[in-house]
Amino acid sequence: MPSSTSAGGASPTPDALESDLLTKLAATSALEDLQETLLGSLHRLGWTDKVTTLATELLRAGRCETFDDVMEAVVASAEGRSHPALDSESSSHKPNGDSKQNGSKGNTTNGTAVTNTQFDSDKYFEGVDVRIPETVVGEGVRGLKDILRDMVDLEGESTTNGDKK
Repeated sequence: MPSSTSAGGASPTPDALESDLLTKLAATSALEDLQETLLGSLHRLGWTDKVTTLATELLRAGRCETFDDVMEAVVASAEGRSHPALDSESSSHKPNGDSKQNGSKGNTTNGTAVTNTQFDSDKYFEGVDVRIPETVVGEGVRGLKDILRDMVDLEGESTTNGDKK
């Protein structure tokens, strides 16, 4: 049990327990190692590329104008929440003030109609999903439990042989 337990056997306060855990965690590289492992998993699954694409498209489509706007929208999407920049009502924002819908007929060249094959940002934003994959969330929870197990006894946790601690 962490050292914040009082001498009278009373339970430590949540703040004292949190402080002890943070102190012990800061003394190791366990959290940095876990972060590196999880980032590698996200990268292998293509999540980091999806986030980069979402951020780029939010700016390109004129749905966000600042870094903070982009961060709010990306975090909302990663958490599975709605955000005004991701809603279909935001489609009124067109890059460079262009009122023409993407995918409409474009200019003519030598009398032949040329189809505008630009990216359809409205469809992209309707289907974008940058929630953190469940497998990575599970990997993070297991990793954090492993780190904490070395520091404290977790209630309801089984030992390696299946017996309760």
